[in-house]
Amino acid sequence: MGFPGSWKKYTVMIIILIVLVIIAGGVSYFRNGRVKFLLWDRKGIYSQQEFMMDTIVTVKIADTKSRSEPALTETFHEMRRWADRLDRFKPTSEISRINHSQGKPVKVTAEVIYLLEQAREYSRLSKQAFDPTIAPLVELWGFGQEKQRVPEDEEIKQLLVKTDYRRLILDPGENSVLLPAGMSLDLGGAAKGFVVDQGIKKLLALGIKSAYINAGGTIRVIGNKAPGQCWSIGIRKPQIAEEGKGSDYYNNYIVKLNQGSLATSGDYERYFIEEGVRYSHLLDPRTGYPARELKSATIYAEQALLADILSTAVFVLGWRQGQELINNLPGIEGFLVRDGSVWSSEGFTDLTK
Repeated sequence: MGFPGSWKKYTVMIIILIVLVIIAGGVSYFRNGRVKFLLWDRKGIYSQQEFMMDTIVTVKIADTKSRSEPALTETFHEMRRWADRLDRFKPTSEISRINHSQGKPVKVTAEVIYLLEQAREYSRLSKQAFDPTIAPLVELWGFGQEKQRVPEDEEIKQLLVKTDYRRLILDPGENSVLLPAGMSLDLGGAAKGFVVDQGIKKLLALGIKSAYINAGGTIRVIGNKAPGQCWSIGIRKPQIAEEGKGSDYYNNYIVKLNQGSLATSGDYERYFIEEGVRYSHLLDPRTGYPARELKSATIYAEQALLADILSTAVFVLGWRQGQELINNLPGIEGFLVRDGSVWSSEGFTDLTK
């Protein structure tokens, strides 16, 4: 006779225990028509890394595990989708189709039109220190290939006439691109930023409010890392990065962000040495030779695409002209390094406080 009463007693105790566990750290979420309970699903930093665009891409999300893990998967899927579309070495990519169009209009997505519009505009503003039509020169030097070499002066001169962003014709109404035969696009100085922006866009669509994406030094963040705590981003000292002696950053220039982007271009990233001379992949589209005055250029902008483009453009422009461009563009801040000297814009210094 006592069994039913004991059963009821234990049942009530189990129900109370479950309720207490859920209150202490459990959450519920709706998936596939069912409410699932995850114990101790508290907020934390959840991260994932993948290799794409010839670099390591890291995504960090400050949220619960149940929200972060599926968001990481979907975000990487979206970023890889766009990285593939912009890869000039993939025959089916939008950029590859433009490069092999033999001077005929090519239909592309509205997003690629926007990307090329921005690339062309900042080519103009930087007086061609950045140029998306630089692919023939990049190929001549062998960057992105197994073997690099120093071309003859005459070889470079012949390809300079094929490097001219003004000959890139865009038709936003028709979502079409026309590039003259013999010319080709290389978006190595813009693609990472664009893909990072697409990753942030996906995270926001998924309801994520705090995250960090880093694609080989092109970074964008949203929200705080923790309540009252921004994401901290260091700037590597070029000589340390070059020598591979570990991480060593400018301690007085740790950037603290809860929104916006940071991108760095440096001559220590990709290069080759021939007859004792180092040649960086950061080519000046106007001369066809690597830019040499700066060691690194770091740019802050709201969008990663702009930070990416401008870090390349400023690196090519050099010390004084790079400073002038930064100071003349609203919402843009910068940090430049050359042998023995550093310079930061007033607004950039404010980001480190």
